[in-house]
Amino acid sequence: MNPRPSLSFLLVLFLLLVSNPVHARQPAVKLKLKPVSDLRTLEDGRYLRMADNFFIFYDPTTSMDVPYKTTGLTRIEAQKQILRAGNDALPQLHWQAGLYPHWKGELWLPGSPYAFKPYYRLQQYRKADYAAAIEQLPTTPQSPPMLQTGLMKLEHLLGLAGRTELFLFSDGKHMTEKGLEPHPLAEARLLAAKYDVCFNIVSSATDDKGRKLLADIAAVNSCSQVIDFDTAFDHPEHLLGKLYQDTQAAGFGNILFDFDKSKIRRDAARELDKLGRLLTANPHLVVTLSGFCDSIGTEAYNIHLSQRRAESARNYLHRKFGIQQNRLLLHWYGYANPVASNATAEGRQQNRRVTIALSGQPR
Repeated sequence: MNPRPSLSFLLVLFLLLVSNPVHARQPAVKLKLKPVSDLRTLEDGRYLRMADNFFIFYDPTTSMDVPYKTTGLTRIEAQKQILRAGNDALPQLHWQAGLYPHWKGELWLPGSPYAFKPYYRLQQYRKADYAAAIEQLPTTPQSPPMLQTGLMKLEHLLGLAGRTELFLFSDGKHMTEKGLEPHPLAEARLLAAKYDVCFNIVSSATDDKGRKLLADIAAVNSCSQVIDFDTAFDHPEHLLGKLYQDTQAAGFGNILFDFDKSKIRRDAARELDKLGRLLTANPHLVVTLSGFCDSIGTEAYNIHLSQRRAESARNYLHRKFGIQQNRLLLHWYGYANPVASNATAEGRQQNRRVTIALSGQPR
């Protein structure tokens, strides 16, 4: 059961409602940005940008101020460590980016120019500046659980050109006041219906209610997902890795698929067997399997199909070689980033694929 809000909290919500009722939505920020179809690359074309914009929503709330395993860190501190390492692994590509808390312990009035104080205000991503912003993140609790407020604020940041990836830390707890604020799931559905946004939820939920809420939010569209907090902590480079493709990180051929299928073919099994033997001999190696499709069919259908293809490759490696699933990390992109023309049967075959990218150095 969610805790009851304090009198001061109700006063804040009253002012919020009076100044700008929940259902009186403010116009979203509009910026003219280059869409993903006009990808820019770094250096010799090694990196491909797979999204146009990203936000990270940090959760410095009381329910996250608990020990994280035997690390000597709280979950708030572990979040910050994940973000440090994740940012270190990012190439310097041309995203628009922001870094925001769920709540910053200050009065928030929607539409106010001071409404949502960021640690990194929406602007072009600059690696060093973003790293400095991460260092400013608090490691002591700033408020009760405020998931609903973070999602409400997000609407005032969306409306950007191209796809936006949201990386949202949460344990699924919130203090939504019925009648004054939308429930987090209702707000997520509204955002998914209005904007091209994907929710990547880093879940530290400890009860069924919290896990169900986060899973339901991730189900609002086909590009969203729940990522376990432990996976993000063990492999922080994977979390933000959804934002780009490293075209030189594989050393393996692509796993190709028949039209509208996710079953592993015999020729693809040979490539996966080679990968499985390498992973077995090198237990410190981690692989990211990224699924893609050709352009036939709707975007939503193809994103689901590309997910099934990545999962099929992961399941093959897990069943045949016993590779732990926390070493088999997944992304899926639908028909983004074709490697050949979709105008020909041969080109579409090359686009129906799972790519392989290794982390770590083999022996």
